[in-house]
Amino acid sequence: MMRDVMTEQASITAHKVERVLWDVTTEATDLHAALSAILPDLDTRLAALRQEMPCAHGINPFQSGEYQRPYRHLRAFYQDTGAGVLAHKGTEVYAHDRDRHLAVLAQFRIDYPVRGKSLFSAAEHFALVEQKIPLAISAFEAVEDAKAACMLQQTHLKRFGNLACIPTPLLVIQWPTSARDSHLTAMRSLLSERAMRIVETSSADGLAAIIYHYPSLPLRVAHLPVELKKLGTTPWLQRLASLTAAYGLTPEQVVDRWIDLVARMLALGFLPGRTEHIGIGHCLEMQNAVIDGGFVDLGSIIPMSEVRSDAAFMEMLMAAFADLSKTVRHFMLGPVADVEAEYRNPSLLMLACLQRVVPALLQRLRSYPDLEPRLQAYLDRSEISCFSALAEEFQYLSPAMLNPAEHA
Repeated sequence: MMRDVMTEQASITAHKVERVLWDVTTEATDLHAALSAILPDLDTRLAALRQEMPCAHGINPFQSGEYQRPYRHLRAFYQDTGAGVLAHKGTEVYAHDRDRHLAVLAQFRIDYPVRGKSLFSAAEHFALVEQKIPLAISAFEAVEDAKAACMLQQTHLKRFGNLACIPTPLLVIQWPTSARDSHLTAMRSLLSERAMRIVETSSADGLAAIIYHYPSLPLRVAHLPVELKKLGTTPWLQRLASLTAAYGLTPEQVVDRWIDLVARMLALGFLPGRTEHIGIGHCLEMQNAVIDGGFVDLGSIIPMSEVRSDAAFMEMLMAAFADLSKTVRHFMLGPVADVEAEYRNPSLLMLACLQRVVPALLQRLRSYPDLEPRLQAYLDRSEISCFSALAEEFQYLSPAMLNPAEHA
């Protein structure tokens, strides 16, 4: 008889920290104060974490006392604090089964949507496509993720008076050089020369780990098929309601919370996904949407003030609408077959989601004053004819083509 992998007991060992790269107590005193009200022993926890970081012996799913690693959370495990969880992301460099999991990633072939199976292994994909280190986090990536989440969380706290349902970064620590060297050695025989060069460049400043607080165990929409399979064979929405009830929410409330949070992001002057992050880590995608109505992995967000061109602004805004709608579709339906032979772009299910999700989001957005001018202009175009609005937006969204006469 097969064991439920979640009953595995994973031992935890603390490993010495080389140095602290980012600290909420000095970088974001407002977030530190807000979180201390939720977690009174925060300073005691941070003092210990600055010296040593808990690392799980295994990368497989486990639940052991206050620690837990859910299914497919390969780069993070969580510690229950009684008031949310502390995520430990980037400790897998010390996992006892790291080499075995790296070998699996090197054998597994990526399956790209529409395109199908790739010659790239998952390990190659992380390096070549996502520019990330398999089963590790570079110091640069960890600090940038902490800064992005901090920026949005601080802005939300200042305007709305509470913490958003997103990560609150606490610490970024750097591992000793020996940990980086060991990890590079483990990957050298598994990656192509080009992929290995990218990994070596990415890790030049060291490997890191990030600790952040999240209000609940962050189960993702992408992992629902496995989570709901544990609940039997009743209809999807019925099992989904049982799962979200553990968060004190109905599925309808989860969708409403996502829509409200995206509206707040936009009202605060942030776009959820930079163009270069789309497809490799957009915070609204189903692998980052949490079933409590929040989002994680916020490295993709960008202040609207940094978006220089109107074309880029419109592309990122439309991508946000599409990704939120796709996430809602997967949340409510799971991996169902869709009619795509005649209606692939968009499919009928996707069209239905867009038709309901986007108007709800825009209605919420209109309740906020002082929106970024380009965002306000987008909303104002609902007052003109459909043709005129589309004519203006198409000039930003239609891909520019080279003139054959000029490039013969």
